[in-house]
Amino acid sequence: MNGVFTPNDGAVTPVLRVIANRAANVASVLAILLAFFGMLATSGCIGYAGNPAATSRDGLHLTPNAIDFGSVGVGSNANQPVIVGNRGSKKVTLTNISATGSEFSITGFSGPAVLQPGQTLKLTAGFAPTSAGQVSGNISVTTSSQGPAMMATLKGKGATSLLSATPSPVNFGNVSEGSPSTQTLKLSNEGAESVVITSVSASGKDFSVSGVTTPQTLTPKQSVTLTAKFDPSSGGAETGNISVAASGGAVEIGLSGVGIAPSVQLVPSTTAVAFGDVTVGKTVTQQVTLKSAGNSNADISNITVSGSGYSFGGISPPMKLDPSQSAVLTLNFDPKTVGNLPGTVTIYSNAPNSPLKIGLSGDGTTTDQPAVELKWEQSPSPNIVGYYVYRSVKSGSSFSRLNSQPDSGTSYTDNTVASGKTYIYVVTAVDSKSVQSANSSPITVSIPAN
Repeated sequence: MNGVFTPNDGAVTPVLRVIANRAANVASVLAILLAFFGMLATSGCIGYAGNPAATSRDGLHLTPNAIDFGSVGVGSNANQPVIVGNRGSKKVTLTNISATGSEFSITGFSGPAVLQPGQTLKLTAGFAPTSAGQVSGNISVTTSSQGPAMMATLKGKGATSLLSATPSPVNFGNVSEGSPSTQTLKLSNEGAESVVITSVSASGKDFSVSGVTTPQTLTPKQSVTLTAKFDPSSGGAETGNISVAASGGAVEIGLSGVGIAPSVQLVPSTTAVAFGDVTVGKTVTQQVTLKSAGNSNADISNITVSGSGYSFGGISPPMKLDPSQSAVLTLNFDPKTVGNLPGTVTIYSNAPNSPLKIGLSGDGTTTDQPAVELKWEQSPSPNIVGYYVYRSVKSGSSFSRLNSQPDSGTSYTDNTVASGKTYIYVVTAVDSKSVQSANSSPITVSIPAN
């Protein structure tokens, strides 16, 4: 301090004597003087019991003489300033300053100290509760001249919190390098006391956490949202933690995940499409399903088709397929000439098998070759990848499968029938595990004789 209470011009002493002699004005005038010279600079949460300061016979002054720390979380601590000043005309030797009560402390005094008139000593009172409940204590100041000179009272309440995290622990599962994954967590105060979150941090080289600006107070039943992130920089299993430090205790949330190397796969439902005989001037359509089967996006950049009479639709490059996502490529055959007409669909992507080629075959014909066009309703079962078409020449005989690969569409043209014959057809649905459904209801078709 600046020694403002040391007489330096003879004018201060009469004022102090007047204040001391006018008991009715002691408290108000003293408070004004102390506030002006910074002697009452204490935290706004301090509570006072009685006078805000205590003065001994030799002029030793303790500010404040009562501190209430309020509620402090178990395992946390709170501090308040305390000032010891010499307001007398003689020096005072401080021999000891201590705090009673195991959860209270006083720091800033390292041994015998001499306070000249007008000098002050700044100390810090601390409260670190180890259990819940109201506790009290004292600050004792001892001088060489008169032993225990003064005392300040201390009190505070230890509070416990029930801070919980949902979900906990957090498992990100398999995450591709370069494709970070996030999960949302909720921190809730389930206790009856407010909780102050002082810090939130994540450990583990590829884990992070965001969403909370500390310090943040949660009242009872209040919650706050955190976002945990796993961004693997290499392959392999990783673990970490989110550490939440708060009044009343800490919370640890386990983190785990597996980094996997990026893999791009683009898989077609078939690599060969046969249209059979198609009369010139007519159009036959078939479909091919393209699936992203890797753990990273498959980017289709371009599709081209070669061969007379062939065209495609259904997909407009560029197109991005997320992992497990599919797209249906529609292939059309509209022959303009007679004869065998081969073709190729070429698909360009970021997959290792690029360019992916699908062979096309078909024959253009000029005569109206008999044909049976079958149509059916799409199966409502999940994971259906296509349909098989079976044919029999008479009731009770075995069926022969007409298509070597399941057709993804809901129609089929049988160009291998003969005039004057009767055929029986059934259809089965095929799922992704190549398991077939039961036969559909049969349908009988009679081909007229020429």
